[in-house]
Amino acid sequence: MTLNYYLDKPKSEEQTAIYLFLRTGKETIKLKTGQYIYPKHWNTKPDKNGYHVKRSYTGSPEFNGWLDNLMKEVHLLYNNLTQGNKSVALQELKEAVKNIFEKKAPAEEADLFEHFRKYIETNKSERAKGTVARYNVFLRHLEDFSSKYRYKVSFETINLHFFDLFKTYLVQDLKHTDNTLWVDFAALKTFMGWSFERGLHQNLTYKKFKAPQKDVEIIYLTENELMTLYQVELPLGSKLDKVRDVFCFGCFTGQRYSDIANLKRKDIKDERWTVRAVKTDNTHYVPLNSFALSILNKYQLALRPLPVMSNQKTNEYLKELGKLVGIDEPTSLTKRRGNEKLTNTQPKYEFISTHTARRTFITLSLEKGMRPEVVMRISGHSNYSTFKKYIKISEKVAEVEMNSIWQMPVAMKVVS
Repeated sequence: MTLNYYLDKPKSEEQTAIYLFLRTGKETIKLKTGQYIYPKHWNTKPDKNGYHVKRSYTGSPEFNGWLDNLMKEVHLLYNNLTQGNKSVALQELKEAVKNIFEKKAPAEEADLFEHFRKYIETNKSERAKGTVARYNVFLRHLEDFSSKYRYKVSFETINLHFFDLFKTYLVQDLKHTDNTLWVDFAALKTFMGWSFERGLHQNLTYKKFKAPQKDVEIIYLTENELMTLYQVELPLGSKLDKVRDVFCFGCFTGQRYSDIANLKRKDIKDERWTVRAVKTDNTHYVPLNSFALSILNKYQLALRPLPVMSNQKTNEYLKELGKLVGIDEPTSLTKRRGNEKLTNTQPKYEFISTHTARRTFITLSLEKGMRPEVVMRISGHSNYSTFKKYIKISEKVAEVEMNSIWQMPVAMKVVS
């Protein structure tokens, strides 16, 4: 009997399946290992160590080890079946080998994943829907990583070696940027902290995990762009008219879209909006300026205070609206993926979303001279480290601050 590994599509530029060929006499059994790899990482002929996966491939020792162990198991099985020069029927051999490939994942791996699902379910009522969705996506990434790299993920194996492998997987395979990577490991560290507090493990290595977090480039409307959008004439009651009003209300109040969608008439009293934030469950108060009150007045006879649509539809219509009113200045957003710089340049309207309204309020309020602590109180931010991520210090802010602080006294001015 001979055993050899072959790729399903050795010339493909995409990942392809790895097969194990078992030949005995004139018969060949083709076995799908369940593993995939890019052909560029594969040695068609094993190297001097007998390994197929190239050393340049991250996780190659584990991958090669798994392939080697599988081959040894099949060899051992065959030897046991043919012990004493006993012949074995091809179908019997197929069934016996098939059982090897149907082994279940180790119980310890299932335990961690099961606890992660319990963690998500337990905290579902206290988390925003977006946060719960991100946790579920992260868990899928962790499971896929475990399967692909044959890494037994357990509370004990969450170590620095795991960190290096998983980080490489997220960046190279899933193309996560630095900030997405930070979110990934923040989710893992939160779960590990939760499980540690409940006595599920004593492993504190996760606290050493550090992923880069870069300042987020933000998009906000200038005052001229906002007023152009606010004043443009649109067919009354049209989808763009409704989206414009809801978006501008956000620009004039600085609240999250989820809280605007949750607005009820009873929440407004004496030109002040009592906001119970959906994301944080904290309560704060928003004084309504004349622009915000004007928008609310427009819908005073409607069933709801504002004609809020779904976040997805609103984002779609906002781009259409931005293009219509000429918010089309070429705009570039840059992200980092390790040493790689990713720049995306498009007309500004392509970057407008519901969250742009909150950023617009914060930035324009600062430009107009409102103190940061006042802006924070209105926007509902409880700490400055979170708040500063939303600030876009424009050139105008710098000019206003410079001229107000360093202004020459009239007596010192030279008259020409």
